[in-house]
Amino acid sequence: MYRIYTEKTVDDAVAKGLNELGVTEDDIKIEVIDGGSGGFLGFGKRDAEVQLTVINPELKTYGSIEEMIAQRSTQAEVKHEETPVEPEKTETDFEQVKVQPEPEAVQQPADKVEAAEAPGQTAAEPPAEKPVQAEVPDDTDDAHTVYESPINSAAADTADYISRVVQEMNIPNDTEVSIKDTTVTIEFHAQLAAKIIGKRGQTLNALQELAQNYFNTIYKSYGTVFLDVENYREKRRETLESLAINMSKKAMRTNEPVKMEPMPSFERKIMHHVLSRIKNVETYSEGREPNRYLVIIKK
Repeated sequence: MYRIYTEKTVDDAVAKGLNELGVTEDDIKIEVIDGGSGGFLGFGKRDAEVQLTVINPELKTYGSIEEMIAQRSTQAEVKHEETPVEPEKTETDFEQVKVQPEPEAVQQPADKVEAAEAPGQTAAEPPAEKPVQAEVPDDTDDAHTVYESPINSAAADTADYISRVVQEMNIPNDTEVSIKDTTVTIEFHAQLAAKIIGKRGQTLNALQELAQNYFNTIYKSYGTVFLDVENYREKRRETLESLAINMSKKAMRTNEPVKMEPMPSFERKIMHHVLSRIKNVETYSEGREPNRYLVIIKK
């Protein structure tokens, strides 16, 4: 799915397209059809022309560009309507607020005064309240076996665990496990695949981290766990490669650093690898996990 936009400059045409589509540069591939020209003495002047192609796998689920624009516009309107608006206070509202007089101190009878208030004595402090301890559920039923070898048993146990986690998210699912050397891939099969993926794979990445941590507790040797659903990882790799090329062009065009959104290390490596083959740009990472991100600069 793509649409062509024209404006005086390339940046103006891209901005126009992003605004109409309701997306960010991460969601699209930018192709400059015509860079435009200011002409000479008013002659030969022409607008820039760009083609914006949707590369985000989630947005590709829409049938057409028109359907995507209409749906995202509706979502934006609903979100705006749901935002509560606090009514402005008028002068009448302030006039209705009356200041209540402070109550007079009530004098206690002499026989009620504690002996601790007598000269030379210190008032006894009330006993300190004990902090309320939160009850920790008994996890005896969740005890798991620690595997030394082979990796198959630990992989199957991890797949069963993460499948139950997704089941608790009200997403019926089945899993399929494949093992290559020390890499365990767990493939989900579910009708609600989009819910498992989440926005730009955030839910799937969180589940993958959870599965990796669980795997590390039951397997003494080294191993890496990857989660996938409906070949999302391959689609995401293609998206990241296109995005890397896109953003390298932007870095060279604007001569300014381009900072990507935070992403897992294995996704940053994909972009590093693609950009290592492009001349005149270089990349590095900044920030701390899980908010570490890629930066692209012109050499």
